[in-house]
Amino acid sequence: MFKKSHAAQELERHRVWLNLTNDQGLFKQLLIAYVEGATNGFEYNYDGETLDANPYADFYSINEDRKLIIQGRALPFDPSDRVPLGYRSGITGDLKISIDRTDGELAAEDIYLKDNQTGTLHNLKNGPYTFSTVTGIYDNRFVISYNTGKKLGVEEFKSGSNGLSVSSKDKTITLKSAHSALRDVKVYDVSGKQLYSIQKIGDTQLKINSIQSGTQILLVKTILENGNTITRKVLF
Repeated sequence: MFKKSHAAQELERHRVWLNLTNDQGLFKQLLIAYVEGATNGFEYNYDGETLDANPYADFYSINEDRKLIIQGRALPFDPSDRVPLGYRSGITGDLKISIDRTDGELAAEDIYLKDNQTGTLHNLKNGPYTFSTVTGIYDNRFVISYNTGKKLGVEEFKSGSNGLSVSSKDKTITLKSAHSALRDVKVYDVSGKQLYSIQKIGDTQLKINSIQSGTQILLVKTILENGNTITRKVLF
């Protein structure tokens, strides 16, 4: 997907490869990648459109009305993100959507497939999702997500119990953790551009006053020493 230089290998990235298959040997694969440098818009360096060369089926994610077999998305990874999926079928019968592999935070996250036609919400980490189809193009049937409304409530409770406070005043961002020391902190603008990064903090407090920016919403991604990852929005 990306040029294989040493620098590229050091990029922060969280990826999932999804397969569309059937019992007769059909195979199509797509990639969704949250990676440094990408935005949620279309970019030739990070996104690849389908060639639709398989006569039996095509499988893709959708962004800005483009059908993508590779979709780069902005950091920090946001568990509330949603990615529509579409497919074209030249056959009638059962197809399966499954996870081929994952890395980064997506190795630990639940990955849900929502079938808008049946109303089914299926956790792909528990196994493939089998569905029936007839021939045609279906660009509104599936959506990938990483949490449900119920899970969102749990995550909010956990964030509160972590006792992490993130505030911004006079161009200074202040982080205070009541229970676990801060390990790594990264700050991004809403396009996904990284503005600040610090590692191996080992303290419960941090002040960031080196960011040069006008008034905007910033995303502060914090990894605590206990392993929890929390992303907060602040008005800078």
